[in-house]
Amino acid sequence: MPEQALRVLVVDDTVVYRKILSEVLESLGEVEIVGTAPHGRLALARLDQMPVDLVLLDVEMPELDGLATLAEIQKRKDPPIVVMISGQTTRSAQSTIHALENGALDFIRKPDGSDPDASRRELTEKLRPLIRHVRTRRNLRQAVRVEPVKAPAAPPAALPVPVRPVAAAPPARFAAIAIGVSTGGPNALGEMIPNLPPDLPVPVLLVQHMPPGFTASLADHLDKRSRIRVKEAEEGEPVQAGSVYIAPGGRHMVLRRLPEGGLIIGLNDQPAVNSCKPSVDVLFRSMAAQVDGPVLALVMTGMGNDGCEGVRTLKRQSCYCLSQTEKSCVVYGMPLAVDEAGLSDEQVPLERMAQRVAQLVQRKVLHGE
Repeated sequence: MPEQALRVLVVDDTVVYRKILSEVLESLGEVEIVGTAPHGRLALARLDQMPVDLVLLDVEMPELDGLATLAEIQKRKDPPIVVMISGQTTRSAQSTIHALENGALDFIRKPDGSDPDASRRELTEKLRPLIRHVRTRRNLRQAVRVEPVKAPAAPPAALPVPVRPVAAAPPARFAAIAIGVSTGGPNALGEMIPNLPPDLPVPVLLVQHMPPGFTASLADHLDKRSRIRVKEAEEGEPVQAGSVYIAPGGRHMVLRRLPEGGLIIGLNDQPAVNSCKPSVDVLFRSMAAQVDGPVLALVMTGMGNDGCEGVRTLKRQSCYCLSQTEKSCVVYGMPLAVDEAGLSDEQVPLERMAQRVAQLVQRKVLHGE
C-alpha cells in the first residue's frame, strides 16, 4: 500500500509567498497542499474542516498572528506539527524564538526575494529534511494509534539484559564546556541554560544551528532568563568563565590561543560543514586543538550527525560526553549519532542536564559515580 502523502496547510499573509512555498513543497514529492490561509483565524477554521499533518505558519500576520495561532493549535487534541515562517526583522526573530519555546518544531526564514531561483533553492534545502522528519513522525504516530491491544500472555522466559560498557570516570576538573544543538534547541536551551549556576567556573561555547539574525535574539532571550551571562559571540573577544558564547548564525566559531595563554573567539566564513554553518564539528575540533584541559561536551536534540566527529576528535585529547536521551529530544538525530558511535559517556534527560553539568564542573561528583 503506497504511503499517504503528507498533508500540509500553508498559512502566510502574502499571496506570492504562499504560492512559492506550495510549489516548493509539491516539488519534493509525496506532499499534498490541503489548504492555504492568509491569517490565523482562517487557518484554525481550515483545521476544523480537514486532517492536517503539518502547518507552515507565518509569524507576523493580521487578525491573528503566528504566536496566537500556535497557542490555539497546541490546545487541540493530537495537534499537527507546526513549523514557523519567519521574516528577517529583529521583531520577527524574537517572536520565532518564543514560538520555538512554545511548541513549534522548527522555522524557515523567508528569503529576501532578490534572486527568485536562489530563494527556491534555499527553501528546498531547508524543507527537504524537515518534510522527511515530519513524515517519519506522522507514520510513527499513526502506527501507535492502530497497534492492536493484545491479550495478556504468560510472561516470557527471562532474557539476558544487555550490559552497556562502563563509561570512564569523569575528569576531576574541566577547562570548558562545549554544546551542540539543532532542531528543538531553543526549547531545550530555554530549560537548561537558566538552571546553570551563576558561578560556573568554566566558559560555555555553544553552537545552535540557525541562520544569521536569529542567534542574537536567542542569546538575548536566554540572557534575560538566566543567572549566567549569555551572549552572541564576537570576533576577538576574550573567553571568560561563567559566560555562554553562542556562535552567530551563518558563521563558524573557533577558539584562538593568545601568546600569553588566554583564549579568544574567532569567527570565519568558511564553507558549511555537514550542511551547517555554524557547525558543531568545527567548534569541537577547534576546542580539541586549543583548550588546555578536559572538555565537557554536550550533544543535544537535533537532526543529522553534526558534532559526532567533533566529539571523536575531542576524545583524542580529553573529553567527557553527555548526550540527551531519546525520550527528551524533539529530534533524536545528533545524540543518536554520538550514542551509536560509542562516544557518549552518559545519556542524560533534558530535565537533569543542567544539574548534571553543574555537578561535573563543580566537582561535586564522587570519582567513578
